[in-house]
Parts: sequence; structure tokens; C-alpha cells
Amino acid sequence: MNKESRNNTSALPNADSRRGGKIPSSARLTSCTSPEVRSDAAENSQTGVSSDYAQEGKEQWFVLRATYGRTSQALDALRAKNVETYLPMHYVIKEIDGKRKLIHEPLLPNIIFARMTRQKTHDFVKEPASTAKWLKYYTDKTKPVERSTGKNPPVTIPDNEMLNFINATSVKNEHSGMMPSERVHYKSGDLVQIIKGDFTGVIGRVARAGGQQRVAIDIEGLGTFVTAYIPNDFMVILKYDVK
Repeated sequence: MNKESRNNTSALPNADSRRGGKIPSSARLTSCTSPEVRSDAAENSQTGVSSDYAQEGKEQWFVLRATYGRTSQALDALRAKNVETYLPMHYVIKEIDGKRKLIHEPLLPNIIFARMTRQKTHDFVKEPASTAKWLKYYTDKTKPVERSTGKNPPVTIPDNEMLNFINATSVKNEHSGMMPSERVHYKSGDLVQIIKGDFTGVIGRVARAGGQQRVAIDIEGLGTFVTAYIPNDFMVILKYDVK
């Protein structure tokens, strides 16, 4: 990720830079994947967010899973060691005491995204780290078992795909959210970029979910994030496609 894109991460809601500090929820970020440029990450992704092998010396976005009720504690531990984190949130309407209220809650319960090197993750997920009993890698069971650990490799997200996911999940809209992949039906399967509305800049595939046309971003092993309804004139088909 270039310096400008990396700096933009600190202007996102629910994202904490390694200097620390919560970000105002009004801040927005457009995707760093240009429709004019075909990136290696885009080539490797089917619908938006693909997992990759964790390279030891490179900072990457790792997907971590905390045990129930430990998410805040895990975030505190990561941020105390200047690790950049992102906790995706979403808005849902719930009935409380007979009244419908808009509630802000985690999009993926117990899941935290953290950007660091593979070596740095050992400070949190391996003994004798105090967090190791309740903070673990989210592993990619589609990849071969690692010889060094005897386990499937941790899921990591390429920088530009993570920024696209952050852009999509930063929108205050109760009609967007995660959906089981089997409930998302791809129409043309066109790879598009949204150019108007709240989700401007988001890249994904045209899909039908919940009876409406939306743009979907598949997150390997976690499900599919879908936007709210997107009209045809709010998006453009990208000049490249992903095979």
C-alpha cells in the first residue's frame, strides 16, 4: 500500500492507527483499487476480499478471533502495542421495550482485523502471551497445513481489498450487512465500482440479495457483505474482469 493510502486508513471509523485514537464516524475513504488499473490483488480475488498466505516479514491485515466477550479486551491489548486495528460495525433495527431503535453493533461478532507482521502476531496468539488463551488466528481451511505449525495458515487480507471492505462497512445504513453466501445470487457477475450515493468508491460484484440489486463483497470463510440497493446508474462496469 502506498503512503497516501496507508495514511487514509487513520481517517476511518472503528479504525485505530498505530499512533492510537478513535476516528470520527463521519470520515470516509474511497477504494484504492482503480478501475483503470488491474492490480495483482484484484486478479486473485473473486468478489472483493481474498485470503492470502501470511508472509513473515510483511505487515498484513490478519483476521483474528476472540472468545465470546473478549473483543474489547483484545482491542485494548492490540492497541497498547501500537497495532493498527479495525472492528467493522453496522446498524440494525431492534425492538427494545416496545420501541424500534437503530443499534450500532459489531458486524462480525468476535472478529478483529489487525495489521502487523506474522512475527508480531506471536505476541498475541502464542504462549506465553497473556492473550493467547482467548485470541486466535482465523485460519484458512482451504489452504494446505503449514509445516511449521501443523495447522492451516492464518487468513490475511491484501491492503487494497481491506480498504475496499472498510469503505463499504463504514457506511451508516441498516439495509447493508453480512449475508450467508448461499443467499447471494450473482446476476451478470459483473465487477463494478459504485460512483454515486453513500457507497461511492466500493468495488464488488452485482448480485441479488433480499430481493434487491446490490453490490457484494465476498470475504473468504466469513460470508458476503452486501450493500443496500444500488440502481444501475449508480455504478459502472470496470474495464477489467476477475477470472
